[in-house]
Amino acid sequence: MNGKNGAVCAFIYQLIPLFGREVNNGILIDFQVTNDDIAGFCGISTRNSVNRILRGLREENVITMVNQKIVVLDKDYLKQFIQA
Repeated sequence: MNGKNGAVCAFIYQLIPLFGREVNNGILIDFQVTNDDIAGFCGISTRNSVNRILRGLREENVITMVNQKIVVLDKDYLKQFIQA
């Protein structure tokens, strides 16, 4: 599944239909999810690894954070990690 990065991207993508709502600059995941939660769902041993992955996604303008919630800026980037 493209490693840890792919697992986190796929997880965030799967949150879109559950908790996503359109906002001006993207799709707000209107649910606070912690790095520990993401690590648990994705099978990653530490939240520090998740933090590093999320920071990389922010630097690539795939996501941003608003009030401790994820805003997806590039849904197509995340979609590439979903297995068909």
